[in-house]
Amino acid sequence: MQTVLKNERPKLRFLNHSDKRALFRYSLHTMPTEVSESIGTSTLMAAWNAAVYVAQIDDARLLPVLEQGGYLEATGEALRKHGGLWFTNEAFVVVRDNE
Repeated sequence: MQTVLKNERPKLRFLNHSDKRALFRYSLHTMPTEVSESIGTSTLMAAWNAAVYVAQIDDARLLPVLEQGGYLEATGEALRKHGGLWFTNEAFVVVRDNE
């Protein structure tokens, strides 16, 4: 690991691929019978946690929802409506410039 002094920060570049190579899809893997009338608590929690993480929902917005309850029921409704959970996102690479 390289030590970086306060005035000697490395120069970084963010490389964004503008083509199909940069796109990826996250899918919550479940058994076909799990996204049916009765969805298990572990599947609901996994879907809820994935959605909160990907959406980067901060604690100030998340806490009232958790205190109010009903979020697992809403998660189950969304899973049934859409037949599962998936996200499409774009990747980028961080490169340190060598001088």
